[in-house]
Amino acid sequence: MRGTFLLLLIATILLRAEAQEETRFSLEDCINYALENNENLQIAKLENDIAVTQINETLARGLPQVDGTVGITKNFKIQTSFIQDFISPAVYGVLVDESLLPDGAGPGELQTFPAAFGTNYTGQAGITARQLLFDGSYFVGLKAAKTVKLLSQRQENQTKVEIVETVSKAYYLVLITKENLEFLGRNFATIDTLLNETNAMYENGFAEKIDVSRIKIQHNNLRTNLKNNTELLITSMNILKMQMGMPVETPLTLSGDLSSVSLTPIEVNREGALQQRPEYAVLQTNKDLLGLNVKNFQSQYIPNLYANYNFGWTSGTNSFGDLSNFDSQTWFRYSNLGVTLSIPIFDGLSKRSLIQRNRIQMMQVDQNINQLRNNVNREILESEINVNNSIRTVEAESENVALAEEVYDVSKIKYQEGLGSNLEVVQANTEFKEAQTNYLNALYEAATAQIELKKALGILYKN
Repeated sequence: MRGTFLLLLIATILLRAEAQEETRFSLEDCINYALENNENLQIAKLENDIAVTQINETLARGLPQVDGTVGITKNFKIQTSFIQDFISPAVYGVLVDESLLPDGAGPGELQTFPAAFGTNYTGQAGITARQLLFDGSYFVGLKAAKTVKLLSQRQENQTKVEIVETVSKAYYLVLITKENLEFLGRNFATIDTLLNETNAMYENGFAEKIDVSRIKIQHNNLRTNLKNNTELLITSMNILKMQMGMPVETPLTLSGDLSSVSLTPIEVNREGALQQRPEYAVLQTNKDLLGLNVKNFQSQYIPNLYANYNFGWTSGTNSFGDLSNFDSQTWFRYSNLGVTLSIPIFDGLSKRSLIQRNRIQMMQVDQNINQLRNNVNREILESEINVNNSIRTVEAESENVALAEEVYDVSKIKYQEGLGSNLEVVQANTEFKEAQTNYLNALYEAATAQIELKKALGILYKN
């Protein structure tokens, strides 16, 4: 009865998600969901959006820059200026503080006298427009901004490959854990029945106490394994949800089973594997950006040309109220048009140092590409060996499971007929359980090895 209860409990755990959610997710469904909801991918997509704003920011430099200004100033004390002339300042009608004039100053003599030019209130309103005519760094920067967008897109693709890898491994881990839990449930039910039968035989004098104890130990171990694997299934399912970007409390049911694990060797084509890796595309784009940086600094040795246009009004009155009279007698219009040529002469060799630094960084990228090439070749070789080894291991462990089950069935029949001991049954059951565990582990290794080989070849995910 206890075995039946535990089996019902396991069935409830395994089918609980199906009762709450009719949608069943295949591996492809899990991957597609992750590509829409994974948090790391969302961050990568935001980086792509940032790159778009950088392009717009660079484009804005080539458009007219227009500013408007309005200002009013109250002069509490008009600043004094000094005038030097041969005649009396009264000729000009300038307000002069005569107390500050030298004694005996008169016409025809070279004199310096103070004067206050200005009014109590001044006002100004105007529009300033500036248009880029030529700037070598602008065109390089525009190309660099587009390259930054390309870099963010390739980094996003790299993130997608990583997500496909982690989701696939987590998916197969759930399937393996579920299969192992189901096997343990069946095994526990068998041992539970055997324990009840042996205990009855002991009570009727046909078995010894040690026979009951041996099976009881096996019974306790299996019960503990059942509980542990039940928690492991919940944990592995939560890991899959996290990789998918799915809330943990959301029900999830998988439609696949272990038959979806391919045991056919993957055809390996090393030609072009490096170019298909997203890491290679990212490195190449980084190198292109460094090259554009060099061109940008070189272009800064070329003069820049801008056109400037100013248009506005200015006013000066001794009464604040007069500023509100917008007529030609109070506000005076002005306008001017000009060009500005900025010629770089000497910057302390700073641009030269920046150019050298970027060229050295380009050499570093070349070394990183060579290192990636060697790593790709190594990963392909190791993954191919792991795939072939894991397939052979699965085939061997599958045969071991069949043999161990056969040995267990024979041992149980012999014991029930009084031709063998329950020690043989316990040992056979232990070997059967170990064979099943080894088979499931080998199957998971085969699945992950194929995922890693596809990633090494650059064919795990394609946009």
